[in-house]
Amino acid sequence: MMVSEIEAVMRETRNDVAILTLNDVARLNTLSDEMRAALLAQVEEAMADQDIRVIVITGAGGNFSAGGDMRQMIVSSTPDPTRTRRRLMPLHRMIELVASGPKPVIAAVEGAAFGAGLSLAAVCDFVVAGDGARFGAAFGKIGLASDCGLVWSLPQRVGRTVARDLLFTGRPVLAEEAYRIGIVDRLVPAGTALATALEKAVDYKAVAPLSIAAMKFAFAQGPSSLGEVLALEQQQQPMLSMTADHAEGVAAFREKRPARFTGF
Repeated sequence: MMVSEIEAVMRETRNDVAILTLNDVARLNTLSDEMRAALLAQVEEAMADQDIRVIVITGAGGNFSAGGDMRQMIVSSTPDPTRTRRRLMPLHRMIELVASGPKPVIAAVEGAAFGAGLSLAAVCDFVVAGDGARFGAAFGKIGLASDCGLVWSLPQRVGRTVARDLLFTGRPVLAEEAYRIGIVDRLVPAGTALATALEKAVDYKAVAPLSIAAMKFAFAQGPSSLGEVLALEQQQQPMLSMTADHAEGVAAFREKRPARFTGF
């Protein structure tokens, strides 16, 4: 087991799973500029690491993330929209990587997941939450629109009507309701979200890495016509058919044994 730290994000590597922990406990792991840069760096590194099969994102101190850092939302007599755009850039790049990058990403949520923290959880491939977790998107209550792709990811989880209600009211959602409506994929006893996420990671490791990468890319294209989906298959399937993992998967099926995938 290896542990490293980049600014406000801790990385722990357990075999072939990278655990990225948002680590600003005093501020409920708010996504400050420093946190954004650190998380982007860690996600990029984990996505590019051939030895990593699954990424788990969680938060330190019993909370996932309370969203944007209000201290850095400066309102002055001379507003600077370019500053806001600059601050969004690392978050947008990170969200794109989580959504369409080659490796499955699991959110392990305890405590608060508000604002951009909810956006980060919602875009992950699987969300595990401890009982007592709380979700909310109160962007409108501070005069902003939702960000980090939440208008794209939240309707995929809860449907457009429920997503509108959550965004237009900004109301908090407790863990049980979050599980019932689809924000959360698995609800577990408080304090066990990370352990359950690591158990879920084992399921993903039974599937060829390149297959997951291809399907994640397809999902990230959003709602597509049948023709667009079939055209993408025409690109992906011939390439995958030539991989060593495809040959291994067929051999394992014939020999009635677990496949040993390598990502090639």
